Amino acid sequence: MRSLIVGILVAAVAILGFFAYQNSQKGNVLQAELTAKSEAVAALEAEKTKLTEELAALKAEGEAAVKAASDAAAAVETEAAGLLEKVTALETEKADLAAKVAALEADAAAAAGSAATETAALNEKVAALEAEKAALAEQAAALQAKVDEMVAAGATSNP
Repeated sequence: MRSLIVGILVAAVAILGFFAYQNSQKGNVLQAELTAKSEAVAALEAEKTKLTEELAALKAEGEAAVKAASDAAAAVETEAAGLLEKVTALETEKADLAAKVAALEADAAAAAGSAATETAALNEKVAALEAEKAALAEQAAALQAKVDEMVAAGATSNP
């Protein structure tokens, strides 16, 4: 009986040793899995930290780009306002010049009209003077004829 109890005890110890071995193998596998998972979590945490830093850098770049675009837009608006003022001044100057040109054209037209009127009056005077000249030439010819007649008559009465 003793040997039966010892056999049972040995079998029980062998069974318990086998279960302990299996559990230690399972524990080793679980420990390896836990280590791998811990390493994966650490890698994920490192990647999360890296991505957080990249996100912060991208946010800073975005904010800088928005500020630069805002500054550029303000500069363009300022320049556009200056150009608009210049255009307005040029348009005013153009309108003034157009008014001056219109006045000069009106003066030139009036001067041309008065010159035409004066030319017509002068042409009439020239025609009158020409007629007077012709009349005077006729009188001179008549007087010359009388003088010639008188000279001829005086030459015959004065031998």
